[in-house]
Parts: sequence; structure tokens; C-alpha cells
Amino acid sequence: MCNQCVIEGVKRTMLSRRRLLGGGAAAAATLGLAGSALAQDAAKPAVDAGKSLADMAISDLTHELHPDFPTFFGEQQFFMEQKFSYEKDKFNLFELRVNEHTGTHVDAPLHFSADGQSVAEIPVEKLMAPLVVIDIKAKAADDADAQVTPDDIKAWTDANGELPENCCVAMNSGWQQHLDSEKFRNADDKGVMHFPGFHVEAAQMLLEGSAVGIAVDTLSLDFGQSPDFAVHYAWLPEGRWGLECIANLDAMPAVGTTLILGAPKHRGGSGGPSRVLALS
Repeated sequence: MCNQCVIEGVKRTMLSRRRLLGGGAAAAATLGLAGSALAQDAAKPAVDAGKSLADMAISDLTHELHPDFPTFFGEQQFFMEQKFSYEKDKFNLFELRVNEHTGTHVDAPLHFSADGQSVAEIPVEKLMAPLVVIDIKAKAADDADAQVTPDDIKAWTDANGELPENCCVAMNSGWQQHLDSEKFRNADDKGVMHFPGFHVEAAQMLLEGSAVGIAVDTLSLDFGQSPDFAVHYAWLPEGRWGLECIANLDAMPAVGTTLILGAPKHRGGSGGPSRVLALS
């Protein structure tokens, strides 16, 4: 197919979309609110169900993905190749090549199990959850190998009450401040990384409840020097998901917001880069 044919096709498609959006905006907004209300009811979110979207604060908990984003293995995992440019072709189009576990991304149960749910199979009602933020910044500042422990969870419940049903429990270690430096991976001269994560006993404690996910602001659910991925193996095979490299947790309260996980939906996938939002 010639480039000019592609260009003309794109123009016709964009014109049709504009007409559709112009004529159906009110209906789309109504449907969107109705769908949101149904999803919120299913997930028992923390936001006030009586609020309209216009009254809610929407926060982005996603890092911008780019070729130099730090990775667990230390190698580039995101690639962009421009196939069409506006200057030449009158539209822009990039082809992407990406490792599933790059940037702000979800770990599906399949990631660390033989037959767990793929990322496409995670039930949609589990992708919207009350967000719980456990702050361990103070001890992470003193110890790069700090972990979320059962004592941290107990301290949170002592201060805030029981964990919400079907929640996502997030670790705020303050590690985001190191994102643009080598300290985000924090590898020593033997190649061993040092950054915070969950302790396996904390994961096991959460498995006794209904939490659907755990999240970290670092490269792994397990702390950096973990020799065995104990948290991954304990958590994911139980049908729960993990979220790594979550962003902007400092802007989130300990409780009271609802996380929306925009997980990708590719068949058989073990995870993938995700757009993560919070409603309050």
C-alpha cells in the first residue's frame, strides 16, 4: 500500500472520529460514569460513590517510560523506532519493542507460576482497588535493604483501622527520588542490588486477607539483594498481582483513594507496562 493511500485513510478515519465524538460526547460521558459506578461497586473502592468524576481528584501514579528507564537487569528494555513522521508523511507512528517488566508495570500471577492467570486473564474487578500506602521512608533512608514487615502492617492498622477489603497495599520507600541515578538499581561491586521491598512474612500476612495486589516504588516486589524471589513466589501464584515502579506515592494519603490499574491485555502475557491512576 502506498504512503499516500495510508495518509488519506488516516485523514478519513480522524474526520469520522471527530464527528462521532462531537455527536456522542454527552452519551459517552453518561456511559463512562455508569461504567465507572459499576466497577467501583464491584471493587468496593475508597472513594465516595456519590461523587461524580468532575468532583474527583485524579492522580497519575505512572512513571514516563523511555529507552533509558532503569531496569532490573541493567539493560535497555524499551525501544522506539519511528516508522512515519509528520514532516514527511503528515502523521507520526512509532513501532515499540518492550520487555513486559519495564517501567511502571504489573506482574501477573503467571509471572512466577506454571499455570497462573496471564495478564489478560486478571479479572477486571481486581484492577480497581482501595489504595493503602505504608510509609517506610525513614528506615529506607537508613538502610537500603529495608523491607515492609508484619510490624509495619500492624503499625498501619493501629493508626488507620483494618485494611480495606480487596485493597492494594503499596510500599512508599521514597526510592523514586533516585530514579534518574544509578542508585535506583544501587548495585554494589559484586553486582548485587540494594533497594527496599516487601518481606515474605508481610506477603504471607496479607495473603490471610483479601488484598488483591501489592505495589512498590522500586524495581522488584522483593528487596534488591533477595536471593530467591520469595515474595514473588509466595504472592503471585495465589492469584494476586504485583505492581513495580509505582510513582508519586508521596502525594497519596495512607488510606482514602482508589487505585485503577490499566493493565495491558495481551494473550498469555506475564505482565506489562501499565497506566496507573488514583481517584480521591
